[in-house]
Amino acid sequence: MIFDALERSVFFEGLSAADLELLTPFFRPQVYPLDRAVFEQGDNAEYLYLVVKGEVAIRFKPDDGAMMTVTHIQPGGVFGWSAALGNVAYTSSAMCLTDCEVLQVRGNDLRALCDQHPEVGKVILDRLAAVISERWQSRRTQVTSLLAKGISQPAGFTQKHKEVGKMAQTKPISKEAQMKGLIEQLSAYIEHFHGGSVEFVAFDGKVLKVRLGGACLGCPLSPATLHGWVEGTVRQFFPDIERVEEA
Repeated sequence: MIFDALERSVFFEGLSAADLELLTPFFRPQVYPLDRAVFEQGDNAEYLYLVVKGEVAIRFKPDDGAMMTVTHIQPGGVFGWSAALGNVAYTSSAMCLTDCEVLQVRGNDLRALCDQHPEVGKVILDRLAAVISERWQSRRTQVTSLLAKGISQPAGFTQKHKEVGKMAQTKPISKEAQMKGLIEQLSAYIEHFHGGSVEFVAFDGKVLKVRLGGACLGCPLSPATLHGWVEGTVRQFFPDIERVEEA
């Protein structure tokens, strides 16, 4: 049953029967009823999950906004990728929209297996990058809307400044200050999503330089974070920017 489920999963497409045989002993079946949370945002990130039957909603709750439904996971899809990447906590919650059957694998076991079998590990890493990129695309509209609420204010803008009303509006906010504010807010969301961070370094009006930190240091997915998540979001606010570089 476990081998067949792995073989049908798009996530593991391209792996040989021998590769799937290596993976099979590490997976365990679990059953969850309708409206049951598989895990909550902030829970210890221990397992990666593969949906066998049913549908799971991935949801994210930012500190300053309403709950977002990031995506729906159908049979053959995976979720809980924080565990596979070694993050301490899940960055989103997973809720069953129907009665669900899933397979779970410990992130530590999966990473150890990938270290021992690099060819299998490369395939799994590539698939995780694709899943994460897809989730970022579905999040971006919602996250951009949240970021837009603060983009016209420089970093460190306080309630006291808000209360001065028209006086605060008489001094225009520089493009560099707006960029700093955007990166500061974006870093908070990246930290929520996968434990990483992004720090503003310099902006000359055309080229933005940033420094990645936290879980992004040494992570093989950091280029996707830099060019997919950071640059993609920044371009929505500053479409004339030429490029984003890591300092």
